[in-house]
Amino acid sequence: MLSESEIKILEYLSKKREASAEDISKQLNIPIESVFSISQLLKEKGYIEVEEKKVIKYELTDEGKRRLKEGFPEEKLVKLLDGKEKKIHELKDKLGRDFEISIGWAKRKGLVKIDGDTVIPLVKDYEAKEEKEALINPEKANKDILQQLLNRKLLIKKEEKILNIRLIREPLEIKPALIFLTPELLASGEWKKYALREYNVEAYPPFYPIGKKHFFKEFLERLRDLMRDLGFKEVYSDYVEIEFYNFDLLFQAQDHPAREIHDSFAISGKGKLTDEKLIERVKQIHERGWKYNWDVNISMRLMLRSQTTATTARVLASRPKPPIRVFTIGKVFRPDSIDATHLTEFHQLDGLVIEDNFTFRDLLGTLKEIFNGIGIKEIRFKPAYFPFTEPSVEVYGKIEGLGWVEMAGAGLLRPEILEAVEINSSAGAWGLGIDRLAMLLLGLKDIRLLYATDIEYLRNRKVEINADN
Repeated sequence: MLSESEIKILEYLSKKREASAEDISKQLNIPIESVFSISQLLKEKGYIEVEEKKVIKYELTDEGKRRLKEGFPEEKLVKLLDGKEKKIHELKDKLGRDFEISIGWAKRKGLVKIDGDTVIPLVKDYEAKEEKEALINPEKANKDILQQLLNRKLLIKKEEKILNIRLIREPLEIKPALIFLTPELLASGEWKKYALREYNVEAYPPFYPIGKKHFFKEFLERLRDLMRDLGFKEVYSDYVEIEFYNFDLLFQAQDHPAREIHDSFAISGKGKLTDEKLIERVKQIHERGWKYNWDVNISMRLMLRSQTTATTARVLASRPKPPIRVFTIGKVFRPDSIDATHLTEFHQLDGLVIEDNFTFRDLLGTLKEIFNGIGIKEIRFKPAYFPFTEPSVEVYGKIEGLGWVEMAGAGLLRPEILEAVEINSSAGAWGLGIDRLAMLLLGLKDIRLLYATDIEYLRNRKVEINADN
C-alpha cells in the first residue's frame, strides 16, 4: 500500500537512484518534515535505505545582516577618524549606539589607541574583509574569525539532520492507496487503479480533550443548585467588610479573641455606618449583655471577612419581611499556616431562614434535607455554643471510611440580634466549611488539590453530589 506522496518519491528515486531529503523536498515540492516521515515509512516497507548525518550550518543574525550591509563599527570609526586624532565626545555623537562597540573592537585589532579623552588612529584606513567573507561563506572561514563572529552574535550555529536516501527495491506495480470507496468509483471501474488501504479495526480513535469546569467550581455550582432547589435565594457581599457586620451585629464582643490579628486579617482605614438607630441598638445590647463600653470606632474597622455570616448579618440589617430563605457561598479569610488541611482562604456556605413560628425542630429538619441532598444520609446533632445563636448545635455526618465527621454549626438566632434589627419572627442560621466538606466527599487527602491546575489531574477528576448515592 503506497500513498500518493510515497509513489512520487519512489518514481523520483527510480530515475535518480539516490538523493538527499532536501533535494527531494525541493524537486517534488513536499515539505522537508514530510519527506523525513515518508522516508521512514518507505524504509520500513523495504523500498529504500536511509543514511542519516548531522552537519553544522551557520546562519546570519539580523545584526550580522546589518553589518554586512552597513559595514563593521570599527570600519566606521577608522573612516571617521581619517588619520586624525579626535575627541571621544565628538565620535560618540556621530557613531551613536555603535560607539562603544567600535572603540572596543578597534582597540582589540590595534587600529586605534586612547589617550585621555582623545582617540588616536594607528592606521589610515581599514576594511574588515575576512569578517565579511566569513559572513558570506562561513563554512570556508578561518576558525578564529568564525568564532569571533559567533561571539559578536553576527552568526548563529545550528546542527541540522541530513538524510541521504537510496532506492534498493523497485515496486512491481505502483498503485496509489484508496481510503474511501465510493459508488462512483465502483460504477466506473476506476477502483481497479487503486490499492485499497486496510483498516486497523483495533486502533483507538484519536483523543479529543473536551473542555470542562474545574471540579471544585463544579462542586460549588452543585451546592448552589441544591440550595435553590430547596427554595433558597442566593445573596452576596464583598470580601472587604467592616467589623460591625462581621462581629458586632452578631453579638460578638469587641474583646473577643476572634478579633485579634492572629485570627483575622485587618485592613488599614475605616468603613462607614449610616443607620444611627441600628448602631444605638447594637451598642445597648452589647453593653447590657457583655457589660463593657462598646466603641463604634472599633466596629467601623476594615477587615477581610472571616465568615460568610457577615453576608447574613447584612441581610438582617436590611430588616427583611418574613418569610425569607437565603444562602450565600463565598470565600473567607483567616491567618493560618498552609498545609494539607489548612488554607488562608477557603469557602463557606451560610444559610438563613426567617419565618413565623420557625422552631428548632424545623431548623434540624432543614439541615437534614441539605445534607441528604449531597449524599450524606446519617446525621447527628450535638449541643454547642456560638455567640449569635441559642440553642446551638454542631452537625455531624457519617462518611464511609471515615465515620462521624463534624460538618457545620447551626442554631436559632439570639433574641438580642433579632431585637437589634427589629425582626419579630423566629430565625435559624447555619454555616459550613465547603472546602473540607469537598475533601471528604471527593476523597482528597490534601486540601490544596481543590485548587489544582494540572490539566491531566483535572481532566480525570469527577464530581458526584447525588442524593441517591
